[in-house]
Amino acid sequence: MDWKELYKTKEEEKLPSHEEVNFYEPIVYTPKALDHFQHPRNVGQIEKPSGRGAFGDPSCGDYIEVTIRVDEKEDRLVEVKFLIHGCAGAIATSSVMTELAIGKTIQEALSLTDDDIITALGGLPRRKQHCSLLGLQALQQAITDYLFKKYLIRQGLVKDEEEYEEMKAQLNFIFQPHTCDGSCEGDQR
Repeated sequence: MDWKELYKTKEEEKLPSHEEVNFYEPIVYTPKALDHFQHPRNVGQIEKPSGRGAFGDPSCGDYIEVTIRVDEKEDRLVEVKFLIHGCAGAIATSSVMTELAIGKTIQEALSLTDDDIITALGGLPRRKQHCSLLGLQALQQAITDYLFKKYLIRQGLVKDEEEYEEMKAQLNFIFQPHTCDGSCEGDQR
């Protein structure tokens, strides 16, 4: 999927073009969003995670890695952590995303939307609402990673998590797609 598709908003909420944006207008965050930015929850990386996902491009902008731990008996997320390089909006939305996802079943977590994240923060400045997609995309990739690994092991295509990780490292370009906007054209991925 083209990265630009991920940042489209609902038709009735079209974002202004760069020419229409007043960049001198201050960006005002809600107290809850500021709290999540200044004191982000669940920062870090899970050792031996059930799944791992990443979104963005570290060489040219916001980038996040999400790790999850799943209770396999209940298919429920019991731990979600993230590492991020991004703006205040990206940090706050990723932090609240972890809080919303923990305790949810896989299906419930996959059903989370950017509107859920924005609502949980009490709103976001219009120019920063796209930030809510960053953590969600990485969470969805982490869940996909978990489900794919579980499927391959169950089918006997890999014998264990270690073999899965070796296979994944060899096929890294599939699991870590280049999501840049094209500004790093010299990158030969």
